[in-house]
Amino acid sequence: MSRLTIPELTERAARGVGKVDRDGLRGATLVSADEVEAMALLLAILGVKPVYPGSYPPPNKIPHTEGERA
Repeated sequence: MSRLTIPELTERAARGVGKVDRDGLRGATLVSADEVEAMALLLAILGVKPVYPGSYPPPNKIPHTEGERA
């Protein structure tokens, strides 16, 4: 994926979400790898902490204060 601005990243993620919202499970099969990557990057930018395979989720997956980051 080439470097995108935040508005471009948001639009790409929103297009993937739109496919799932419109078509449900069928829409999930239509989402491109770039759209999945954009959704993951946007969640990371928003502060959602990753939970790696085989590990336990942290007690606070989403930051609640301005200074708290993932």
